[in-house]
Amino acid sequence: MKLAITTENKLGITDDVLSLLRNHQADLIKVEVEDGKIYLHTRELDKPTQGTIASLLMKIPGIKWVNQIDVLPGVETQSMLHSLMQVMPDPVLGVNTKGQISFANDKARVLFSAHTEQQKMPQQMKQIFVSEGWQEKVNAAATSHIPVNIKTIAGTMLLEVQGIKDQEGKMNGAMLLFRDYDKIRASSYVMQGEEIDGLQRLVYQSDAFAQVLQKAKTVANVDAPLNIVGETGTGKTMLAHACHSLSDRNNELFTVVDCQAMKSDEMESLLFGSATGPGIWELNQSGTLFFSHLEFMAPHIQDKVLQHYQQAKPAVRIMVSTAQKLSSHQQAGKLKAGLVLLLDVLRLDVPPLRDRPEDIEPLMQHFLHQFNEQLGQDLSFSLDAAAKMKRYYWPGNAGQLRHAIYKAMMLAKDGMIQASDLDLEGAMSLEADLEGMTLNEAVSEFEKHFLQHWYQKYPSTRKLARQLGVSHTTIAQKINKYQLNQNN
Repeated sequence: MKLAITTENKLGITDDVLSLLRNHQADLIKVEVEDGKIYLHTRELDKPTQGTIASLLMKIPGIKWVNQIDVLPGVETQSMLHSLMQVMPDPVLGVNTKGQISFANDKARVLFSAHTEQQKMPQQMKQIFVSEGWQEKVNAAATSHIPVNIKTIAGTMLLEVQGIKDQEGKMNGAMLLFRDYDKIRASSYVMQGEEIDGLQRLVYQSDAFAQVLQKAKTVANVDAPLNIVGETGTGKTMLAHACHSLSDRNNELFTVVDCQAMKSDEMESLLFGSATGPGIWELNQSGTLFFSHLEFMAPHIQDKVLQHYQQAKPAVRIMVSTAQKLSSHQQAGKLKAGLVLLLDVLRLDVPPLRDRPEDIEPLMQHFLHQFNEQLGQDLSFSLDAAAKMKRYYWPGNAGQLRHAIYKAMMLAKDGMIQASDLDLEGAMSLEADLEGMTLNEAVSEFEKHFLQHWYQKYPSTRKLARQLGVSHTTIAQKINKYQLNQNN
């Protein structure tokens, strides 16, 4: 029998209730008492006895109401907490102040029992850790609330520690949460599509970029692979975000993998998982998977991507970004024919910033406003600084522009960014540097600075020639003419 008894705040009323139960030989299993409530759990009684006890309880002065319940609140809470610990995807331990393990969820029991000689769950916290100074690391995690790397009998893991206090604020134990690094890393690469706000974050004014966005709206809902082609810093990743948010997958996951920034073995475990956890291909089965700098993906991973994509049902949508067309990278031996055939369906070509100079000023103001808010400043551009940025050809595109403004803000004084604060190597002041020159002299001066910038980015004359769309011989002659190779 389980009862909930509503009472007045009257001294001794609990004793009266317990006395009545004893008189009717109702064996008490559990009692919970809170302000204005008494909860009882007794061994099963026949219905007549239950009815008699309920009637007599109502006659005790101070009792307002008696009704049967399915479970006591405290028991329900304990059961819920236990269930929550069991469904946690990571191992969880509860330890008391003596370092004894008083609770272990199933994940922890399976993991740590498998690494003991007797295949039994350790009873002491010290039996979990194998690294020297483990106690100091545990204490550091508890006080800083930041995960620490720590060696356990099951391998190196990330440990989070949360202290547990009683009602009086006295520490009476701690919860230890063990996280697998590979699993965290894989999870960190996914984000919800609903957090992406379409094309609203894209800043532009030029017709050239407007045409790109118009095409992006069209291809966003076409459920086929998409290749975004453009130089570094042109906003390809942000454009991929926008296309995902405009598609029917907008409430699914969006995952970014930078093929240039990762080693092949690291990327393989990230994508396809390992013995310790799933990869992002398993985590994101019906959203969008975006590979930036695809041309840097290792050949054997290209094979696995092709295989997984063909087997996936429902298939994740693949988007990629490259510096040049997929066919160009295939001809250069960087991409396999099968992968190119799969991905070369839809393409967005993003023009460099030098081909859309109308976008320089709105981007300048956007980045300045963004940094002013972040840094709590109120800086503005001087006329000379603004003119210098508008005249520059930005080989690193919007990414370089953003970085240049941030660096200039660190040097600015008196609330104004001056032209001298801008670190734009090779930038020219046309009024000063070209004044008095003939047309041929001015063209040569600009050509020298232009090649100087691109040669720093592409120190190989063949790569530079391919990037600028001229012959290798032409580039070699001009580099010698301006003696650019003497600076490298």
